[in-house]
This record gives sequence, C-alpha cells and structure tokens, in this order.
Amino acid sequence: MEIIPDILRINEVIVYFAYGQVFFTLGVAIALRSRKHSRFALAHHLKWLAAFGIVHGVYEWGHAFIPIQSTYLSADTVSTLVAIRTVTLVLSYYLLLQFGVLIAFPISRHTLLLCLFPIIVLFAWLALSVGTGAIVLTGADVSMRFPQTTDLARFIIGFTGAAVASFGMIRQSQIVADSGAQRIAWYFRWTALCFGLYAIVAGLIASRGEWVFSTLPGGWSLLTLPDLPFLVGVGAIPPPVLRSIAGLGIALGVIRGLEIFQIETDRFIGEREELQQKEEVRSHLFAHVIAAQEEERKRVARELHDEMGQSVSAVIMGLGAAAETLPRDTVKAGRILEDVREVAIQTLEGIRKIILGLRPALLDDLGLAPALRRVAEDLAKRSSVHIEVFANGVDGRLPPEVETVLFRILQEGMNNVTRHSKARRAVLRLDRSESEVRAVLEDDGVGFDPAKATAHLESGCGLGLMGMRERALLLGGTVIIDSSPSSGTRVNVCLPLVERN
Repeated sequence: MEIIPDILRINEVIVYFAYGQVFFTLGVAIALRSRKHSRFALAHHLKWLAAFGIVHGVYEWGHAFIPIQSTYLSADTVSTLVAIRTVTLVLSYYLLLQFGVLIAFPISRHTLLLCLFPIIVLFAWLALSVGTGAIVLTGADVSMRFPQTTDLARFIIGFTGAAVASFGMIRQSQIVADSGAQRIAWYFRWTALCFGLYAIVAGLIASRGEWVFSTLPGGWSLLTLPDLPFLVGVGAIPPPVLRSIAGLGIALGVIRGLEIFQIETDRFIGEREELQQKEEVRSHLFAHVIAAQEEERKRVARELHDEMGQSVSAVIMGLGAAAETLPRDTVKAGRILEDVREVAIQTLEGIRKIILGLRPALLDDLGLAPALRRVAEDLAKRSSVHIEVFANGVDGRLPPEVETVLFRILQEGMNNVTRHSKARRAVLRLDRSESEVRAVLEDDGVGFDPAKATAHLESGCGLGLMGMRERALLLGGTVIIDSSPSSGTRVNVCLPLVERN
C-alpha cells in the first residue's frame, strides 16, 4: 500500500501541475460557456467562479515550478515569487468567496454587510496573519512565514468561500428545480457536495496532511490526517490529489449544469416561434376582421338601399298620391294611406332586423341565455339542426364584456354547426360558478381535424376557430375544441369572472 503514496510523492511536480490544470480548465470552460443574458442569477456571477479557477490554477502551477527555478534563481527572487504565489492564493479564495456570497443570497437581500463580507473576511485574514506572526512587519519591510500564511488563508478565506459556495449551489439547485429542470438541479447538488468536500480538503487540511491549526504559531496540537480513524485509507493520499478530485467534481457538476442555459435558449426560441405564430394568426385575424367589417358595411348598405330605400320611396310616393287624391276622393285617399302604413310597418321591421344582426337587443335587455336561445331558434328555422340550450346559474346578468365575448364565441360555434357539421342535433350547456362561466357545445355531426382546419390560415380557412380562441384569450379564458372525423365535435369554453388588470 506504500507504493502509490511513494509514486505520488516522487512525482510531486506532476501532481501539482495536474492539480493546477484541473482548476485552470474549470475556469476557462466556465468563462467560455457562461451567459450574460439569462433570467438565472447564477449566469451573471459565473465570472467570479471562472476567475477563481484560472487564478487558482496559476497558483498551483507556481507551487510546482518555483522549486525547480530555485536552482537557478537567487534566494531573494525565490522569496519574492513565493510571496506572489501566496497573494495569488488569497486572491483566488477571495474570488471564490465573492461567487459564493452572490449566488447564496438574493439580490433583493444584499445588505451592505453582505456586500462587504468578502472584504471583511480578507481583512480578518490579514489581521490574524499579523497577530499570529505569520506576516511580520518590520518598518517598511514585510516578510511572510510559510506555510503559516497560506494555511491561514486556506482556513479563513478558502474554507469560508467553499462553504458559502456549497450553500449557494444548493440554493441554485432549488431555483433550477422550480423551473422544471430536475436533471440540472441534481448536477448543482453534486457541485454543492464537491464544494463541501473542497472546503475540508483545501480549507482545513494543509499541504503536508496536517490540520492547518497545528501549523500556526502557538497552534493547537492535533492529529495529522493519516492518524484520523475515519481517514486511515485516505490519509496516505497527498492533499493535492484530494483537492484535484474535489476540483474535478466541481468542474463536472458546473459544466454539466451549464446545460441549463441551452435549455433556456431552446425555451426562448420555442417561445419566440410561438409568439411569431400567434402574431401571424393575429395578422390574419385582423385582416379577416377588416374584411368582415367591410362585408358587413356592404350588407347593411345593400339592405338599406335595396329594401329600406325602396320602402321609403314607396312611402313617399304613397303619401304624395294620397295628398293628390284627398280633395277629390277621401275614401280612396284613406285606402292609399292604409297601404302606406303597411309599407312603413314593414320598413320598421326591416330596420329592426338589421339592428338585430349588428347586435342582438336581447343580449342587452334580457341577458346571455335568452339571446343564445333566440340564435338557436333562428338557425333551426334556416337549417335542419335542432339546437337545445340549457343554462345553469346564467339566468342572471354577467359582466358586459363576458356576455359579449361568450355570446360571439357561441354564436360562431352554432353557425359552424349549421354550416359544416351535417349534424341533426346539438346541445349547448351553460354553467356559472363564483369564479368562472363555462359553456359546452356538442353536436352529432361528421367532426373534423382541428389541427388541419387551422393549418392554412392564409387562405382564410380556420379563422373562425382562431377568432373564437382569440376572443376568449382577451379575457384570460380558453376555447378547447375536441373533434375528430366521424365522431362529432365538442367545444369547451371557459371565461373567468374575476376582474383582470
């Protein structure tokens, strides 16, 4: 069992190089795959984790190469390089702590204390380093005692940063899980576990395998790592190897977890396509509405001209004839006036029909159910379809906008039954609750494929169905059409009665 530890100790330079490579690759990979524009807060803070990986990788490389360069460089130069390497370690842990604080606490809860927390921890390390003699200030000269300085940095900044980052990743996993990406949430939980492991092996254990406390001036006398009963099998492995394993776990979890951005992009593209499709539908509907308005104007103008115009002309001519006849023959003038009266009555009925076609007076006077029954009766007179209307709780008045929208949707539905379904019988059921009103229109006709019916809106086919859905959507409601060839059609309409902002 001593072979593997001996190999690792002999190849210490390679171990530290691989250790640095793990974190440097972590930083570069996160930097390349991170996103600036995302609804997830994690995306905006990954730059700190990427910077930590790159800087920490450089630090570990220095741990491998400075001893090699010490053969060729002066002692002062080597001491300067070691001091720079220590500053690099402190900077990397500061970046990790900054990342952990930002992802662990919502932006709305960022108090001044939380914003300053990483700086406070940094100054705490500096103060303890000076207080314990790890950093010695002699006039203008500053000297560091190794490994006490780095071990203090590991304990105060590194352990705190990794622990907070672990908590932050747990919180991010909950946010991702709430968005429906359970698999990504497990990657983030794995990352949190690896950060917790890294907090122990990098923040509490010195590079030689002892607890960092025992390396400090006047430090506690504790067991070394190999002496711990629960780490007998692991204690023979150098701490850099354990940190590399934790780093690999972090890299794996974070990089796989970054798939959430691809999922988010796919959802965004899907939403954009759906929005574009809806805009196309609305444009077709708008064109259809304009055309329908023009057609309605033409119909009203034609009826006014052909029927009302002729009737009014007949009334005028009749009144003129009566006026001429009256002095000579009062009886004949009376008969002419009686005929004029009949024409005027017919003209008034024609005007009422035109008004009823524009907006049913029954909808304003009596409410939704009687108006729909009148529509069903009129359609039954012009077709062979018998439409029954049953109302439960809708005999009272509904909000005006709900009555109008529901009436137009069901009017279009009943018109479709008489025009297309070839049905013999149809049933319309209305039901009102405290929060919504529902309508179900069923027929025993030939049925159709709703998807095919709305597949070519540019040709005008299916615009009536889309118009029904759009009307309901204006009030936050839904229209669901359930139909298939040879099985009839069922139209379910649901409109909320709660006032919408």
